[in-house]
Amino acid sequence: MDRAIENVGMYESCNWVIMKPKLGLQLYSLREQLSVNFEKTLEEVALAGYDGVELAGLYNQKTEHVAKLLQDLNLKLVAMHCDVLTDEGLKQSLKEAEVLNCENLICPWVVSDTFASEKGIRLFAEKLNNVNQQIKAHGKNLLFHNHDFEFKRINGECAFDLFAAQLDASIYFELDAYLAAVGGADPIEIMTSFPNRIKMLHLKDGLIFPPNPNMAVGDGNMNYTAILAALPLSVSWLFVELEDCATDMFEAVRKCVRNLAKITSPIIT
Repeated sequence: MDRAIENVGMYESCNWVIMKPKLGLQLYSLREQLSVNFEKTLEEVALAGYDGVELAGLYNQKTEHVAKLLQDLNLKLVAMHCDVLTDEGLKQSLKEAEVLNCENLICPWVVSDTFASEKGIRLFAEKLNNVNQQIKAHGKNLLFHNHDFEFKRINGECAFDLFAAQLDASIYFELDAYLAAVGGADPIEIMTSFPNRIKMLHLKDGLIFPPNPNMAVGDGNMNYTAILAALPLSVSWLFVELEDCATDMFEAVRKCVRNLAKITSPIIT
């Protein structure tokens, strides 16, 4: 974790220069605003400078309406955080993904006890492998989004490593760098260990200990200069996601775009 939160130098070899990923927003960050005025909130996201979004629910909107609105605003729907673990949920998620033209379905969370034992990890990996076959049959990708509890030690081994080793290689990861750091892991080491499996990165910031509330990316303890300089080539999208915020959430979402432009400027030049 040290390299991710201390002020260290950038890597000499930087994949960012070769393939600069695009910036999106996980709309869960603005869940309260979306519930009040869905259309206006998406317009503000586009004006803030985001290239795309991730969904975490439809906020009582019709799927066709959401698809048209995103198209009109030139916001690419890259992924959906959705239910893939229940039969009915998976069926509905695949139906929505088809209408929304969304290629990536993300398992956003699982109860923390799942990662408390080798058996729990094995059973969950088997479940995701089965789900992955169904998702692949529809021409979509399955990803898993981490929290902090996946990085506890089980018999001396990192639970996340045990989990990854049992997953089909076609299941990708959306690495939440901040939550990994909260869990005691080093996001750079994770990216180094899984250079071809991490497809997207979640960016949030704040104090590591204690972890809440979130701050705009660049205002907390995370060293995103080092993290972004170490991106593997497999990462095509970065997504800002703020769960809670010490300031106005909309202003923090806008500030993330400004801060990331400053952070990435020395990486590019």
